[in-house]
Amino acid sequence: MLDFIVSDLRAYLQDALALLLCLAAFRWGAGPERIIAFVWFFFFKIVSRSYEFLIGSQFQLTEIDLFFAVNDLVAGLLLLFIALNANRNYPLWIAAMQLLAIAAHAARGITEAISPVAYAVMIIAPSWLQLFILAFGLARHVRREKAHGSYREWRIPTRLGGLIAAREVRG
Repeated sequence: MLDFIVSDLRAYLQDALALLLCLAAFRWGAGPERIIAFVWFFFFKIVSRSYEFLIGSQFQLTEIDLFFAVNDLVAGLLLLFIALNANRNYPLWIAAMQLLAIAAHAARGITEAISPVAYAVMIIAPSWLQLFILAFGLARHVRREKAHGSYREWRIPTRLGGLIAAREVRG
């Protein structure tokens, strides 16, 4: 009974910490931090939880769950786009973690030899590593801005970066 309570509380604690980190990224982060936090929270909390609520259960561990595989793929493509355009190095690590989750879905689809527990770890662990990396990147961004002032958010001018910069100038 105690194990059930502790594991249930752990999930809520992780969700609360994820929400606080994403809110911190919106408060103290620049464009890349904000977009990464939005993509992470939207795809891995809002979309995933909405789907689980609608179907009435969590993802399947015995076979590939097509919805979660596509969800991870779309999030991965967005994170990769952000990583290639952001003027920071840590988004590349976040995108790499997402590629690991996508590879887990592919491996599960190719072979049945993967245990359900291993499959769960392979698709869940990267998301928590992404949050750790985001926290590290956000802390480095804040420290760099305090030490040297503001700096360029994007490697090359992109439409996405221009839209964000224009809104920040007006706002």
